[in-house]
Amino acid sequence: MLLEIILIVVGFILLIKGADILVSAAANIAKKFKLSEMLIGLTIVAIGTSLPEIFITIVSSMDGHSDLIISNAIGSCICNLLFVIGLSSLIGIVKLDKRIIYIHLPISILAIILILFLGNTEKIGEVNVINRWQGLVLVLLAVIYILYTIYEEKKMKDRKLDKEIINEVEKIKEKSKSSIIIYIVLGLVGLKFGSDFVVNNTILIANNLGWSESFMGSTIIALGTALPEIVTGIISARRNKTDLLLGNIVGSNVINLFLLIGIGSLINPLFFDVRFNKNLIFLIMITVILQLIGILSKKSKINKLESLLFILAYILFICSMM
Repeated sequence: MLLEIILIVVGFILLIKGADILVSAAANIAKKFKLSEMLIGLTIVAIGTSLPEIFITIVSSMDGHSDLIISNAIGSCICNLLFVIGLSSLIGIVKLDKRIIYIHLPISILAIILILFLGNTEKIGEVNVINRWQGLVLVLLAVIYILYTIYEEKKMKDRKLDKEIINEVEKIKEKSKSSIIIYIVLGLVGLKFGSDFVVNNTILIANNLGWSESFMGSTIIALGTALPEIVTGIISARRNKTDLLLGNIVGSNVINLFLLIGIGSLINPLFFDVRFNKNLIFLIMITVILQLIGILSKKSKINKLESLLFILAYILFICSMM
């Protein structure tokens, strides 16, 4: 058991470091092609934060672990909204701007409803499935959402957010062609072995303890893959720069639902357990509550009591999965 836990931790380290290395290499390639720093930040860097989840999805789907994929996608969203936002707003001030309240949160709600619909319409025998065609639609929707985000940023009159993105990209040091190739290889190796370690050892622990894959995906893997967001949230809150954080979290949730479930079902049709329905409904409720806080609060910010309630709700969610 101890060995499996160590290998999972090593797996998460490899995943996060592998994603960082690959993003650095991809950003360097983009710079050499004279792409704008804002465009690099909104595409390569943004997608890079989802690489650990994507590789875990690929490995899980190839091995036929549908529960792990869907529970990880939903669990990551719940972790982002309750734990990451709750912790960040305890440390600093988290405000919801109008774009998040009136555009991105409604899109997030529609994404959840779509997963609910797809998960309960197609059947193989008596089992609900999300098939390859539905997976293709989800991947296309993820691409459309990313393109819309880029368009939205370019049209913004307030360029403060753009400066934040540009500053992050400017930190990436330019490398030689040979270094870029080495970085790509190292990044891919880290992601491959990291995802193997996490998935295989998570399954072993679940089998040994009699825990379900859904529980492991919703908790252990969701928390592990959310580590970059947790760290970013703490740093952003301390610096009182939570606009970028909140936009990334809400956007990440939409991409997680569309891209992870989409890629997984493209590789192999995913079996959709009806137990996921209650988690998706819970996710809708959280998203609506967050939107109402933004609408009803005078300053559109999350107060300390609300942040504590968010964290408590996340703890109760984990307990309910046991």
